[in-house]
Amino acid sequence: MVLSLFIIYSVLTVSIFSETKKDLDIQSILSLAEKNSPLLLSLNADLESLFYQRKQHGKTQNPSITMDYGQRKAANEVGSEYALQFEQPVYFPGRKELKQLLVDNDSQIKEVQLAEAKNSIRFNAVKFAYRYLVSAGKKNHVKERLKRLSVIESYIRARPFITPQAKTDLFIIQRRILALRKHFNDLELDANKQYESMNLYLLLETIPSIRIPFFSSGVKFDFTELQKKAVSENLTLMVARREIEKAKTELHLANLEKYPDYSVISQVGEDRSGVANRFYDFGLKFRIPVWDQFQNKVSAAEINVKSKQGILHHQENLVKTAFKQAFLDYEQAKVNLKLFDLEKLDEIERDLNYADVEFRKGRILLMSYLELENQLHETHHAILDVQITHIETLLNLLHLSNEKEIIGTLKNAVQTFEYQFK
Repeated sequence: MVLSLFIIYSVLTVSIFSETKKDLDIQSILSLAEKNSPLLLSLNADLESLFYQRKQHGKTQNPSITMDYGQRKAANEVGSEYALQFEQPVYFPGRKELKQLLVDNDSQIKEVQLAEAKNSIRFNAVKFAYRYLVSAGKKNHVKERLKRLSVIESYIRARPFITPQAKTDLFIIQRRILALRKHFNDLELDANKQYESMNLYLLLETIPSIRIPFFSSGVKFDFTELQKKAVSENLTLMVARREIEKAKTELHLANLEKYPDYSVISQVGEDRSGVANRFYDFGLKFRIPVWDQFQNKVSAAEINVKSKQGILHHQENLVKTAFKQAFLDYEQAKVNLKLFDLEKLDEIERDLNYADVEFRKGRILLMSYLELENQLHETHHAILDVQITHIETLLNLLHLSNEKEIIGTLKNAVQTFEYQFK
């Protein structure tokens, strides 16, 4: 049965293009999407930039040197005076480490954003590959319908006597063909648009031959276990948690603002006016937090922490709600997958062949033939719609729970055959 489904469907699904040069399966689709994404390259560059920022914050501040020379008059004697001053700025203890930690926080957020972008690219590439394949499959099925109805039209025209009934039947079939041609054009447009959406991620130069699995049943998930994973590993929530860590680091930095950085100062010099004397001194230089103790900055940082915590709580509720809805969608998609199973493709072909023979023998009316043909066409479209709904709801569920192993999950679903163009 599986083999016959594969053969029948391969015959019905002829590519819009005569030549295909590249075979793509799920693995190659994912690899191409990751390899060709400029967004991932950009985010990796951002991470590299943050790496150098962290190193920069770890550097010791450069010292400064002041040199001066002049003349001094003392006791009616004029002499030269010179001095050399050295100043080394020093961070208040802990400030440099907190600045590095702040960059680390940004790096962690960027890493999660990179993972989120990677998952989004992978999921979208697979989703649009399925959409393109289903849309092209619908288009090719309508093309086969047009061939069948054209044969029926020729059969009616070939009758020796054109009765009013036969003429009416001819009008009906001609209008049906006209409507189908528009339907075919719409599906061809949709297939081309879905291909462009897919190719945004794959960047192919020629139309590929796609071999991806269709399913007879879905994956069985444990609701409680998957929900825990969705809350603990959801990428949006991971970003929100790291935003809280960053806000706490900013609060620690704000608390240190009242304690100023200082400088170690040393000076050596000589005065030759009058009695020559040399001098050397050593000391500290720092700001006194009298007028501004940065309390407003501390209060703002404290409120920012509370704000980030509130956002996290809100996003957790959103993720839980979205997960429950996605789980319900997927469970319903599995029910429909059983209802419109792929074995019905055999039934559709068999019923169409039966209707063709019986109509030519004059044992069924044209209206009955067209009604049956239309019902079978809607069933064919429904089967493909159920397949695309199943894969999209599955990918949505995997995205919410941050499941990186798409291929392994798809293998847990019961595959019926690999759909491809011939």
